[in-house]
Amino acid sequence: MTVARRRTASEQVSAALLSAAETVLDRGGAGAVTVRSVAREAGVAPMGVYNRFTNKDGLLAALALRAFDDLAAAIDVGSDTGSPADRLRRACQGYRRFALAHPARYALIFATGSPASDPASPVTTRGREVFTILVDMVAGLALRAGLDPVDAAQAMWNGQHGAVTLELAGVSQTSDAAASFTETIDALIRGLQT
Repeated sequence: MTVARRRTASEQVSAALLSAAETVLDRGGAGAVTVRSVAREAGVAPMGVYNRFTNKDGLLAALALRAFDDLAAAIDVGSDTGSPADRLRRACQGYRRFALAHPARYALIFATGSPASDPASPVTTRGREVFTILVDMVAGLALRAGLDPVDAAQAMWNGQHGAVTLELAGVSQTSDAAASFTETIDALIRGLQT
């Protein structure tokens, strides 16, 4: 009797390869992500990676899309609990937690050379969608007269990104980075409101 061999669904193979790629990324940064290193981590032939992601750039773009999805989940605090300012504070804390827990993924989507730097990339489109979550939260605040929600959201992002980037680089000038981050977010929110 012959047993029919079951094939793994293509989506499952792609997801397994992306998980292997995340492991390589988390361990060594974007420079460590190669078709061969991911194939080795996944226990497949390099051709399996090429067949699903074309090349290293395709693999990095898929990783960046997944990182943006994870970031979106980290900052999405819902709309039914707390004041708009409280929700924004929680979202900013989620942003910080994501960056600190996954510094290589954070760098992949925000550092120089990111797949998100190509305006025509689906990664850039996903990044804009994630930014819209922040815009919607900021729009819920009682903004100063004449302050556009997109401009206000960009200011919030500039502040939180700068604080997190300094913390990740280990160049913060305060003894308590978490408290400093909270103070930064509170100051930004106060500055945006009426």
